[in-house]
Amino acid sequence: MIPTSPPKDRTASKPTGFASPAQGYETTAIDFNSLLIHNPAATYLFRLESDEMAALGFPRGTLLIVDRSKKPQFNQKAIIQHGGEFLCRLLIEENGKPVFSNGIINIMPISNETEIIGVVTAAIVECTHDLSY
Repeated sequence: MIPTSPPKDRTASKPTGFASPAQGYETTAIDFNSLLIHNPAATYLFRLESDEMAALGFPRGTLLIVDRSKKPQFNQKAIIQHGGEFLCRLLIEENGKPVFSNGIINIMPISNETEIIGVVTAAIVECTHDLSY
């Protein structure tokens, strides 16, 4: 005689052990895209390759999230193109004029040489003890 259905697995339906005390308190995974990127079409990443912004808390290797759709306000960090270089700088007001600074040296007011590329909306700084980039 040929059986018409496979035998039932009797161990599959039996509960085993105790329920987890954390059951019902599960959290969803952290989604860094939704936390850090507000306008995906205008957002890009920029990695600092120098220590020029270290005085403002951005050492070499810091990964910056930049939004091209935003215009910088005073006391915001921005990516600018100045003298053929891409730089991260803080926009400050000096004598009533907008000036970009790295916390130590100021670039004179915005000129035809200076183009604002975008506003830094977040920074990811690796916490390592090896600072020999």
